[in-house]
Amino acid sequence: MLQQYELRRQDRAISLEESWQLLSEAEVGRLAMATPQGHPYIVPLNYVVLNKEIYFHCAREGRKLDILRQNPQVCFEVDSLLGIKASSKACEFGAYYKSVLAFGQAHEVTDAARKVEILNALTAKYAPVGHSFESVTEREGAQVTVVGIRVNMLTGKARIKEA
Repeated sequence: MLQQYELRRQDRAISLEESWQLLSEAEVGRLAMATPQGHPYIVPLNYVVLNKEIYFHCAREGRKLDILRQNPQVCFEVDSLLGIKASSKACEFGAYYKSVLAFGQAHEVTDAARKVEILNALTAKYAPVGHSFESVTEREGAQVTVVGIRVNMLTGKARIKEA
């Protein structure tokens, strides 16, 4: 069941619908993990959201996969800087933004047909408008790892320019 964390600044909370929209539309996400020793590790990723899950691809081995296989609990962040609130006083500067944090469990996608579907959706997300491409084959999909994140908590907030 999807939960929403109670924000300290409720006046900046955005709805689950707006949160999913920003999560779906942002171009770069940041995956935060913790090593078995408790050390933080964060990495920027290209990703796609399908059916309320976050997906990305990576090599078949490496630090990210080593960490995820030992601790699948993750946090995924996206944001959009909308502008700067300038002032003559430094303490009155600020940022206009929207941001989302998604908490969940990472899992490796092993079904070959599902991997192809995800990889093609990922390609379509980043392809220039009107650009066509040959679909990924199962053979090509077998060359990479596809990871999904089952989101169980989603929090979004924003500071929007005053009119």
